[in-house]
Amino acid sequence: MEYVPYLLTAYAIFAMAVMSPGPNFLAVTSASMTVSRRAGLGIALGIGTGTICWSTMTVLGLTAILAASEEVAIALRWIGGGYLIYMGFMALRSAYKSRGQGLEVPVSDAKADRPLWRYVRRGLLVQMSNPKAALFWFSIMSIVLRPDAPGWVGLAIVLGTTTFSFGWHLALAWFFSTEAVMRVYRRAYRAIQGVMGTAFVLLGGRLIAN
Repeated sequence: MEYVPYLLTAYAIFAMAVMSPGPNFLAVTSASMTVSRRAGLGIALGIGTGTICWSTMTVLGLTAILAASEEVAIALRWIGGGYLIYMGFMALRSAYKSRGQGLEVPVSDAKADRPLWRYVRRGLLVQMSNPKAALFWFSIMSIVLRPDAPGWVGLAIVLGTTTFSFGWHLALAWFFSTEAVMRVYRRAYRAIQGVMGTAFVLLGGRLIAN
């Protein structure tokens, strides 16, 4: 029981980080609104899978190696930042092409028939290509994991954070693909695409610059 307060603290930190808007939030919501609920759910599954990978690697000590390797960190930062910038430019291009079509711009489903695994892969890439995640997970684990900590503590972190990650991102995908939200989206298509595209570009640029 002495580790329960530490676990709860780690869960709270993780929840605040996940629920704050960022690349994961934008990836799920933009796909849910612009493509389909299926696409958003696929990206959510990929992000949840990435949470399993990061948390497990941290328990095994691999992220300590990653955090200590400047070359690997730089490579991941450029890959992740470049991918986010690419996603941003695609959203901005979509907003530009819709000019003059009025407020009832239909949501494109041109990519809705893509295999689910492609969206899962996209979500996994967004989650895994941020080197700051290594430091984030290392800081969480440093709160809980002690030299004398039993094995169940690490397992509890992996299971707890993974469950929350899957639940939160799947809920986002479901909510942002509902008909009510879709009606709002159709009326403000260009503005939403422009804001999301700009946010992706800024996040990608910030990731590369830091």
